[in-house]
Amino acid sequence: MKRIPVIKFQRDKYCDELLVDVVTLDAIRKSRGFQEVLRQSFYGVMLTTGGFGEVEVDGVSCSASKGLVAFARPGDVCTVKEDNGLTALELIFERDFLLSFFNDPHFIDSLPYFTHRRPSPYLMLDEAMYNKIVGLFVEIQIEIAHDRSVHLLRALLYEVLALLQRAVPVESDVPISVESRVVRFQELVNEYFATETGVNFYAEKLCVSPNYLNRIVQRTLGQSTKAYIQSRRIDEAKHLLRYTALPIGLISDRLHFDTPSYFVRTFTKETGQTPLQFRNCPEK
Repeated sequence: MKRIPVIKFQRDKYCDELLVDVVTLDAIRKSRGFQEVLRQSFYGVMLTTGGFGEVEVDGVSCSASKGLVAFARPGDVCTVKEDNGLTALELIFERDFLLSFFNDPHFIDSLPYFTHRRPSPYLMLDEAMYNKIVGLFVEIQIEIAHDRSVHLLRALLYEVLALLQRAVPVESDVPISVESRVVRFQELVNEYFATETGVNFYAEKLCVSPNYLNRIVQRTLGQSTKAYIQSRRIDEAKHLLRYTALPIGLISDRLHFDTPSYFVRTFTKETGQTPLQFRNCPEK
């Protein structure tokens, strides 16, 4: 499987650097490097303006129709899973565009729809709020097309973010449950643990971000993703030590530890015994 592509903000799109923009879903689809499943390196506020479909943000899916707002943080995995004439506008911006003005470095993280503790990455707008937000998106487009006043654009962006705090959170549809994703993660670890020890590899396979994978594994299994992978490697090492005569160095190589000495240190830390002590200890 290829890595999920990361779409970066086009800072010089308007010649001078500008860290905010409003683009259509159609324009995103036509952009260079676009794929159905991707990550953005910037913040995105996507407002559905027509049609129907299903969108997914970092493992959480939702039926999309006019008035739905989807929020993506840098690193979130996003896709439009079903598309029946879906149209949308997306307000995109870099963190620095706001933080260069606000003294509080945690301002964006405190917004309920961007916080890592958010219950859902979706909001639904009523007609009045929808018209206000669309109007602000259009004002941003007009300002970018003409004067490009950074101060005015920053004020318009802030107004959008402030107004959206009044909108109603949406109960998301989750066609793939958390439990199913964790089970699939465990299956993948069983298949690849000997050669793949990084969290990113498994997140890529599951089409979610590493942060999301860590959260659901910790919540479901009571340990971090990295600790679970390491535990599986140690279990295999125990099996090889107990039931084969393979030298320690060969076991280390087979499980892709950097060096035999690193394998010995890791095994000892995890089990309280060196590999040789474990091998020579009668099975209980």
